[in-house]
Amino acid sequence: MDLDIRHYFDAVDFARYSETSQSNWKYSLGATIEEKTLSVLAKDITKTDVAIVGAPFDSRKEENNRSDAPDKIRKEIYQLAQFSNNLNLVDFGNLKPATSSKGNFHALRDIVELFREMEITTIIIGGSQDLTIGVCEAFNNNKLFSFSTIDAFLDLKKGVESYSSTNYLSRIFSSQPDLFQFNLIGYQHHYISPGYFSKTIGIGNHIRLGKLRDDISSTEPVFRNTDVLSFDIGAVKHSEAPGGCSFAPNGLYNEEACQLAKYAGLSNRLKVFGLFELDTEKDQHRLTTQLAAQIIWYFIEGFINRNNKLPDEDDNCVMYQVEVKYIDNPLIFYKNPETNQWWLQINSPDNKPNFIACTEKEYNQASNDEIPELWLNYIQKLDELLK
Repeated sequence: MDLDIRHYFDAVDFARYSETSQSNWKYSLGATIEEKTLSVLAKDITKTDVAIVGAPFDSRKEENNRSDAPDKIRKEIYQLAQFSNNLNLVDFGNLKPATSSKGNFHALRDIVELFREMEITTIIIGGSQDLTIGVCEAFNNNKLFSFSTIDAFLDLKKGVESYSSTNYLSRIFSSQPDLFQFNLIGYQHHYISPGYFSKTIGIGNHIRLGKLRDDISSTEPVFRNTDVLSFDIGAVKHSEAPGGCSFAPNGLYNEEACQLAKYAGLSNRLKVFGLFELDTEKDQHRLTTQLAAQIIWYFIEGFINRNNKLPDEDDNCVMYQVEVKYIDNPLIFYKNPETNQWWLQINSPDNKPNFIACTEKEYNQASNDEIPELWLNYIQKLDELLK
C-alpha cells in the first residue's frame, strides 16, 4: 500500500479550531498537534508515534450514517494542556465515507493495518462501536491477538444481520473463531447472566464494575495483555456522561474512566485505542464530549510514560524461577519493584518467549505449589493453535 495515505482522509482545518479556541492556542495541545501534523505529513509519515483518526460513522443513524462526534471531541482535545514530551502526535483527520458500512470497516482495517506495520499507535475517535469490527480485522494474521472492551454490557446477538453496536461482538467472534483472548472490563453484573459468557471465545479475564471499584489497579495487567481496546463511553454512568448511548444509572465514574485510559496508554502491547458511542445531540453542556477528550488526553499521557523494554531486557526487573509439581520446567516470573508489575514467561509454539502480564497472586500460587490458572489457560490455548 502507498505510504501516502492522506487520500483516505478529509484533512483537519486547524484554523477552524485555533480561531475559536477558548484558551491560548499557543500553549494548547491543539497547537502541538497542528505543528506535528503539518511537519510529519509533509516529510515522513513513518515518524508518527501516535495517530488520531476520526471515524465519523454511526450505524444508529439510518439517514446518512454520519456522526459529528469526532469533530466535537477533536475541538475539546485541542483545548487541553500540552505535554512537555516531544511526541509526534499526528491528527490525520476524518476517514472519507465509503458506500457502505462494510466499506467503512474495510477502510479502517486498512489504515490500522498500515499503522501497525509502521509501529504507530492509533487513537480512533468514532461514532458507533461496531467500527471495532474493522479494527479487529487488521489483526486477522496475529495468532495471539487479544482484544478488550470497556462496556457495561456484553454486545452479543445471534441472527441479527444489520451492523449494530449491540451485536458487533457476535460478528467479531464469528469472523475470528481463533481469537486468543477477549476481556470485558467494567461490566455490570445485573445485566449479564454468568452463563452468557460461554458465548464468548478465547481466554477471558472479565472484570465487573464492583471488582474494578474495589481495586481499579486489577485492570492494569489486562491492558498489558491487550492489542486493541474498544471503549464504549456508555460504560460511564449516565448522570456523568449524558451523551453516552446507554442510559445506565450505574457505571464508571469520570475519574475511573480516565484512570483506565491511562493504564491502557501505559501498555507497550496496545496498538489501537478506540472511543465510541458518543451521541452529541444528547450531550448536555458538552459534558460527555469534554470527558471523551480527557479520556484521550490521559491515554496519551500513559503512552508518553511507556517503558518499551521487555522484562528480560529491563535492568529494573528481577527474575524468579519457581518449581511447581506436575510441570516439567520451572515457571519464570519477572517483577519490576519500582512499578510492582509482574510478568509470567510462556513460550509460544515456535519457542519464542511471550511475557504475559500477571499479578503477585500467580507468583504466590506457584510458590505454594499450585498451578496458576492463568498459566494453564495460556498453555491450553497455545496447544489449540498447534492442532
